[in-house]
Amino acid sequence: MSGEAGGPPSSSGTATTAAGVPDRQAVLDALGAPPASGPPDPARLAELRQEATDQRWAQVTQQFPDAVRPEVALVHEIEGGDLDPLTACLREAGLPVVDDVGRGEDGSTSQGYSFEMPDGGPLREQAELASYRCDVMYPGPVTETLTVEQAAWLFDYLTMFQLPCLEALGAPSTEPGMTREEFASTWPHQGWYPSAGSESSRGLTDAEVDRVDKACPAPDSNTFG
Repeated sequence: MSGEAGGPPSSSGTATTAAGVPDRQAVLDALGAPPASGPPDPARLAELRQEATDQRWAQVTQQFPDAVRPEVALVHEIEGGDLDPLTACLREAGLPVVDDVGRGEDGSTSQGYSFEMPDGGPLREQAELASYRCDVMYPGPVTETLTVEQAAWLFDYLTMFQLPCLEALGAPSTEPGMTREEFASTWPHQGWYPSAGSESSRGLTDAEVDRVDKACPAPDSNTFG
């Protein structure tokens, strides 16, 4: 990532409700428009792809610590949920693939698959290695994470609105434990994000957590365009 995080806006005078919840719109006005995303950075996308591949290999070694990592080259990313190239690769490797269709609450469907081992157990080592090869050859697309400027804006939103909102509603979350600059420069590995479901608020019921989440929303997926 590149760029400068800039300085945080002043939070003095931000209005609150009778319950002590910050006025979300006032916070957004103080923050200003979120920084827009620029063109994807090919180097960053390559880095994210390698991270995803390393994470997939870590899943293998959790089960088989002595497994030898094979050299595998990407063929192409799976686009639009079309898993046919991936499942064809798995079948060619001799894996017992079963096609599944997932259904969303809105009635939408999505393609999926599972493994149906004859003994009902997990994949054996050679089968898991074959699955790893196919996943690396035909992975899902990766997307660039937030820029430094966007992560800094997010930190301001979280600390000026969401964190004090959670605290005001009886669901105190953990404090950042880092500076704005540290949060922005290490995103998405910063290791902190406020949550109504944190360890300190496990006494809340599911209904209470849902109420708090709605009153103290995190930025949605369209915030940065």
